Amino acid sequence: MLSSFLDLMARGGAVMWVILITAWIAFVMMAERALQIELWIREALRDQRELERSPSYQPPIPSGRRSSPIAILLYRLNWREIRSRSDLAKQLNIQLAELMPRLEGTLPTIAIIGSLLPMLGLLGTVIGMIQVFEVIAEHGTGDPMQMAHGISQALLTTASGLICAIPVIFVHHMLVRRMNLLLALTEQSMLMVYNRHA
Repeated sequence: MLSSFLDLMARGGAVMWVILITAWIAFVMMAERALQIELWIREALRDQRELERSPSYQPPIPSGRRSSPIAILLYRLNWREIRSRSDLAKQLNIQLAELMPRLEGTLPTIAIIGSLLPMLGLLGTVIGMIQVFEVIAEHGTGDPMQMAHGISQALLTTASGLICAIPVIFVHHMLVRRMNLLLALTEQSMLMVYNRHA
């Protein structure tokens, strides 16, 4: 199994290793984001239920990565400076804008890797075809084995880039949808706080 894998990687050339390492980084990032977003959604649903039950609900002080965005926003609000609804709206907008990059985390990087993987496959294709043309220039078309190596590299890297890119792009789309749900829960909860503020 390992020998056949190494043989496949050797036939694909150095670009195959670049594709494999890049895809592995993307999968690790996706796993981390998926777990974190699901944790935040669970905590946000709990905070939203508590806000619906009690207008004076104060979530626990945010600690680490377990706290929901609702708890973080409510904790960060400077209630001493809030004298009107417009003050509250201004602070909510400022705090939410500061929180957004933390919530997104590595999602933009995952999107970039998803679009980069097919291009890496295309790079391998170009390198493989260059090898084919070098063989033709040196030996003419009389050495099909040498030509086959370059064509094999071209096709392997193209296929590998696409095979790795498809799940990355699909999972990224699903993570963005879950992130939108998290933002919707946060915005609904902040709207409740806003409407209750005299």
